[in-house]
Amino acid sequence: MGLTVEEASSIGGMRQGRLLAGKKGLSNIVSHVNVLEAVTEDDDHWDIRNHLFLTTFNFAGNDTNRQVELIRQLSRGGCVALVFQVGLVAPLRPAVLHAADELSLPLFELPLSVDYADILTPLICAVQGENGYLVREASLVQQQLLKEMLNGGGLGSLVSLLAGHFRRSVAVVDNRGVLYASSDDWVGADVIAHLPQYVAPAKTIVRRSAWITALARRPDIPIEGFLIVNSPDAVAPSALEAAMLDQGAALLTLELAKLRVADETYAEPFRTWMRYLLAGDFETARTFASAQSLDLASLRVAVMFQRVQPSQESWTSGDPETRSAWQAIYATEEKPLVFEWEGRLLWLPSIAPSASLAEVRIAVDTKVRRVWDRLVDNGIAVWRIASGAPVGSANLLHQSVQDAEAVFALDTPEHVNGPVAYDDVAIDILFRQIVSQPAAQRWVESVVGRLASHDLLQRSELVLTLETFFDSGQSHKLAAHRLGIHPKTLKYRLDKIEQIMGGLPIRDGSQFALHLALKLSRSSG
Repeated sequence: MGLTVEEASSIGGMRQGRLLAGKKGLSNIVSHVNVLEAVTEDDDHWDIRNHLFLTTFNFAGNDTNRQVELIRQLSRGGCVALVFQVGLVAPLRPAVLHAADELSLPLFELPLSVDYADILTPLICAVQGENGYLVREASLVQQQLLKEMLNGGGLGSLVSLLAGHFRRSVAVVDNRGVLYASSDDWVGADVIAHLPQYVAPAKTIVRRSAWITALARRPDIPIEGFLIVNSPDAVAPSALEAAMLDQGAALLTLELAKLRVADETYAEPFRTWMRYLLAGDFETARTFASAQSLDLASLRVAVMFQRVQPSQESWTSGDPETRSAWQAIYATEEKPLVFEWEGRLLWLPSIAPSASLAEVRIAVDTKVRRVWDRLVDNGIAVWRIASGAPVGSANLLHQSVQDAEAVFALDTPEHVNGPVAYDDVAIDILFRQIVSQPAAQRWVESVVGRLASHDLLQRSELVLTLETFFDSGQSHKLAAHRLGIHPKTLKYRLDKIEQIMGGLPIRDGSQFALHLALKLSRSSG
């Protein structure tokens, strides 16, 4: 099965192509025809033997070195020809053409007026001549999809058309597991939670409840997304269904890539603006926001996600734990402003601009709790979630980010039991900031140093006991209850404290100073 590149160049839309380089490779055998929109460093492991690829070549940009490396990488993998459309990148430089000649990899240039369908359908029919019926039927599906796309139908319309042909529910998700389109209410939550981390583009794998076809690549992540077809009977796709999956994957890839680029294009200016804010360059941040026409009215609070046990290795958007966070956020907010930020995820929830600070707290607590509940329901509670204090305007949002970072710095046990808001631990954060000052450390040592030293040597809890006693309004019964000890044990400890300290202050001012010193002492660890 197959034909030579030279024979392929005279079929369908390829007849309008022009050979730029790689003439010695015209005798290469074409066994597969596919669309290529990005290549990553580990694509050497991707089986592309005897593939003729159609591409915009846009992902390589106008970087000559990158274009040459792409030619070499494709040749190493066994690619037999590369076809791209003129005008999407600058004319290829001699170094690129020389590499193609050297490697005998034919490069064809096509006018923009030639549709992919005019190339794909005839070539696939020619390559798979003995499966002409399947190819023709699958091509009809592809033509319907292409017509819908050219008429302005988005990813949702294409997914609905496919669902009609398969008579099964269909969904498209990106590499993070974020749902971009679904034919009905079925979104394959269980399937999405266990997506494979590596599948070659256009390759379909069969899981217990779904067919999963991997879509295109990007330079920084292995998989762009997945086409998921509901298959509760665990039956593998028929030959015709497999052909339809192959035909539909290329067009769905293009639509998903456009939406992903749009999302990233939307988020990136906000990331840049936030960098200016956190660097203290407020004037540049203001000017940048104005120049980019950023809508900041709904940004009033920052929420950060951090791994419970941060790994020394870098993590990606496609690993299961990170996918779970993206999915939970996207399920909570329709178009969230969320991006990776210094090894964490930073989410800027959308809040009604007219909301008071109290209303902002309630709104963000509700959203964060929904995210947490989804993480727990999916059995993936590996994230700490911290929300900063609400601010009056977006120009102060850096303060909320710093608040969230300060919450993480506390490293309190509460983090593993749910989200923590800055307002709930603000006093502890402030105590820690105060006690970090040398003058405060000397004062704390002079007031409760002997008591703290006793605790350290005897492994006792006298500092905690006295602090709890003051927190309880000096009620023996309430303090004992909070400490989980018998009132007589509390009395013994208080007597011991009085003995060590030479008595307890009775004046209000002195009691307040001692109470504060106790808290600062515990905040210092």
